[in-house]
Amino acid sequence: MCNGMSEHGKLISSEALLPRSCIVCGEVRWAALYSVLQQCQGCGFIRADMDVDDQEITSLYQEEYFRGREYGDYLGDREAHWKNCVRRFEEITKIAGELRSFFEIGCAYGFWLQYLTRRGVQSAGIDICTEAVNYAVRILGQRALLGDFLSFELRPGQYQAFGMWDTIEHLAHPALFMQKIFQSLPPGGWFFATTGDIGSHVAKRQGHAWRMIHPPTHLQYFSGETLRRFLQRQGFDVVAIQPIAVYRSLHGVLNGIRLFGRGVVRPPAWLARTLLPVAVQRRLGFWLDLKDIILISARKPMRAPIPCGPGTELLS
Repeated sequence: MCNGMSEHGKLISSEALLPRSCIVCGEVRWAALYSVLQQCQGCGFIRADMDVDDQEITSLYQEEYFRGREYGDYLGDREAHWKNCVRRFEEITKIAGELRSFFEIGCAYGFWLQYLTRRGVQSAGIDICTEAVNYAVRILGQRALLGDFLSFELRPGQYQAFGMWDTIEHLAHPALFMQKIFQSLPPGGWFFATTGDIGSHVAKRQGHAWRMIHPPTHLQYFSGETLRRFLQRQGFDVVAIQPIAVYRSLHGVLNGIRLFGRGVVRPPAWLARTLLPVAVQRRLGFWLDLKDIILISARKPMRAPIPCGPGTELLS
């Protein structure tokens, strides 16, 4: 067996160097896009042009991720997160009706779990960030678990719904996650997710400068259509795909521009961030809908077919 070295100096097998099949259509034909991405020539799905192992994934999403690396101050923006929880709950219950139980993948500091608890929904979640899970459990009193969802044991039918809020784009192997979710849901159970839409007008117009393009934290770049096909490939019925407004605090916006902004917007953002008191930045905010963040609602059929996605045999 031939072996090679990764860019981080780790030994990798020759199998890891072979091009992976597309999680949406199964093709193995990729073309470079924006120098850091690859686009499937069969269906148009886009992914980061890199492989990230489990150890690297875990190291990416620890305390510093939420305190300066990707969020300026995640906890400091709790009011903005809460407003988004309210909006998401309103939108998904319009489609699904009453929710009795919900499991969140990527629960972070537990704000969504806390909101569900206040609405009388039995909930639990999982995350790989130690500090975030400790906060959710010890400060908010939520059932948050530390660990890898793929290794976590779930009783089939235990939860009526699963959700990922701005999480699926971070996963190295989303097909494996969806296969486990599908098997864990009862017939008629729900899956909800939000993610960036690389097929949106904004993303197409901005090209490589679109704010959501920043591997290695964002690895998967779905459009509404490729996300629909991906979930259908895993056996789900896609009920709705819709753009959703997101509440942003001024503090969060300025930090986002500082971290990921390009061109002429960065200097004024840096100046505003420096001159305005942080308390004022957090208090000021607005709803933003550029039509490039989508909410998808999908359902496991009452008589579920066998998923046909790649890697199904791993969970059979």
